[in-house]
Amino acid sequence: MTTNFLEQLPEHIREIAKQVNVVTPEEILTTPKVQFLDTRSKSLHSLVRICTPDDVRVLKDAAAKWLAETPMSADSLFKPLANVRWSRITFGCPALDRCTGGGIVTRGITEICGASGVGKTQLLLQLAVCVQLPLHLGGLARGVAFICTEDAFPSRRMLEISKVFEARYPKENLNFLANVFVEQQFEVKPLLECVSNRLPQLMQQHAIGLIIIDSVAAIFRLFTDYDERTRDMRRLANDLLTYADKYNCAVICINQMTSSSATRDDKPMQDIPCLGLQWAHLGRTRLIVSKVPKQHRLGDQLITVRKLEIMYSPETPNNVAEFLVTSEGVVDVPVPPLEPTHAHKKIRL
Repeated sequence: MTTNFLEQLPEHIREIAKQVNVVTPEEILTTPKVQFLDTRSKSLHSLVRICTPDDVRVLKDAAAKWLAETPMSADSLFKPLANVRWSRITFGCPALDRCTGGGIVTRGITEICGASGVGKTQLLLQLAVCVQLPLHLGGLARGVAFICTEDAFPSRRMLEISKVFEARYPKENLNFLANVFVEQQFEVKPLLECVSNRLPQLMQQHAIGLIIIDSVAAIFRLFTDYDERTRDMRRLANDLLTYADKYNCAVICINQMTSSSATRDDKPMQDIPCLGLQWAHLGRTRLIVSKVPKQHRLGDQLITVRKLEIMYSPETPNNVAEFLVTSEGVVDVPVPPLEPTHAHKKIRL
């Protein structure tokens, strides 16, 4: 088993594990990152040049995904538990993956906040495709449960993005649309009924690696009985956390923004996520998506630059990344080519 695990790693990542003498998936997950980066007992020439924090993240992600896909034996239940909740789903956009440490984590609830039209749903559609990619491409090789509470599911845009990824990974031969299970609920009670009773049946019948609710604000922001709203939000969050823990899947909830009513020192009102602290305390990671006041030219089009900011996350420091929403999906902002430098002629005095 250990040999098979090491063989599926890139060569330079495999060498890192062997040099530190940590080669099993369980040991890799429970070994602190600093031990992989510590060069005091290793040759500077052999270790420093090949081991980076990104390499350690790839190694731990691979170990977590290997354990998640490996059936457990009865004997393993009596062994010390290893932390296998390191799996992540790639955004399919290198800038966002670098910002978030590899993508959306399969632990707790990830909240993506932003004003209308900033690209939240575009991110969700691309994640719904990326979760179906195999493990070595940053996915989970599983499907997605997509619950809409505002507008109809953007099936045409989903088809467009899926065609892009089919062309990007032709050897995988994936039918992305066949693994997206869509539900539309516009009221609280039907939504809770769906999540509590129907979603578990779907999780048991199909391999689901991502649960999406777009959005929680549309359901809960119009409540007048805040005690009832708190109870319903906690019920929803508890069900989602149960599925995330049981099936090692990611959970993403979209939230809207609202203007803060409190002003201090005559400062203008700021946009803040809806639902207040009652909802904020239920999530594990909060990401903010917004537009940047600048544009980038692609061909004959000027495209507005967007940014994703990590507000809080237990394992990822605060960070910001810029991206574009194009017909090809969510992509990096292209780096402008360097202008050639002209040699200055020497002036004789």
